[in-house]
Amino acid sequence: NGLESSFVSDVKAKQGLDLILIELREVVLNKSVEALSKGGDGVLRYQGCLCVPNIDDLKERILSKAHSFQYYIHP
Repeated sequence: NGLESSFVSDVKAKQGLDLILIELREVVLNKSVEALSKGGDGVLRYQGCLCVPNIDDLKERILSKAHSFQYYIHP
C-alpha cells in the first residue's frame, strides 16, 4: 500500500544518515552476519524486519501510525 511504501522509502533514505546502520550495512556487504540482509529494494533488514534509523522523528511517526497498519510492528 502507499503509506507502507512511503515509510519504507523514508527508512531507506535515512538509513544512510545513521552511523550505526552505515556500519551494519558494511557488515552485510562483507556477509559476516547472516541475520542482517539488504533487500532487493536496498533497505537494510534484521531477520526480515526493517532497521529503522534513529534520525529525525521517523520512529515516532511509525509508532503513531502503527495502529492503522495491518502488520505487527516492534518498537
